[in-house]
Amino acid sequence: MANQMPEDPYRILACERSHEDARQTVATNRMLVQSLVLINGAAAIAALAYYGAHSSSGSGKPAALLTIILYCLGIFTSVFAGLYVRRTTQEWSSFWELKSYPDVAGQESVMEVHRQYAIKSKRRSAGLLIASEVCFLVASLCLVMSLG
Repeated sequence: MANQMPEDPYRILACERSHEDARQTVATNRMLVQSLVLINGAAAIAALAYYGAHSSSGSGKPAALLTIILYCLGIFTSVFAGLYVRRTTQEWSSFWELKSYPDVAGQESVMEVHRQYAIKSKRRSAGLLIASEVCFLVASLCLVMSLG
């Protein structure tokens, strides 16, 4: 016990930052992904139930089909965004873990690679989340148009 070195404050901060960033990112993005999946899924089910209960005329069928396809595309992009959220979290965790051990030779380049992958994954997940929202809005517009 006497020959143990005290913990480096920089290392402690980096470890705490790693855990806190991961926790916040995962919680926030999980909520976003789940919300978009639920919103698009519920809207698709509602549209299917409406079209199942009411026979739509010939002019409304293409818009109804487009509506369902867009809601499903919104679900797909939300799920895919969730995968990128997970990747972002993993990359940031790796980055901060490496950052907490600053004395290892040659790790600066590895840290930069993790940082770049995290940034790219975060941008892709944001783009997919926005695409899911756009799919919902366009599908809702198609639904309104098909209802007349």
